[in-house]
Amino acid sequence: MDPAALQAELLRRHAGPSFGFVKLRLGVRRSQEEVMGIATRWTNVLRTGSVAAKFVAVDFGTLMFTMDTGQDILEVKEFILSQPEAYEFKIGNQAFRRPGDPPLDEVVEMLQKQKSTMLSQDPGSQQYKSKVEL
Repeated sequence: MDPAALQAELLRRHAGPSFGFVKLRLGVRRSQEEVMGIATRWTNVLRTGSVAAKFVAVDFGTLMFTMDTGQDILEVKEFILSQPEAYEFKIGNQAFRRPGDPPLDEVVEMLQKQKSTMLSQDPGSQQYKSKVEL
């Protein structure tokens, strides 16, 4: 059995409590209310499908989810990856993305290049931004 099939089978058979993280799409500015709204909306939608997952905003780009019973983890994974706001789904040391999405390192590097290009064109636009955790 190949490692990918083995990991999928382990996820399918997981029965205990689970938690994981969802990276939201990078390069999109969101307010605190928007991030909390995404977490609330996803929790409510999954609850209507009888999946007891609760999402909590960690920061402007990350949500954490918890589940009492991990047997629905594949449904949560499919739901999250179908959402336009989601970039990456992490549970344990496994990270899942949509097919065709580049790795996180490449996206961060691309955004840094864009930012440095914009700053070199307009150096007066650089402002101090404090990092706020939710």
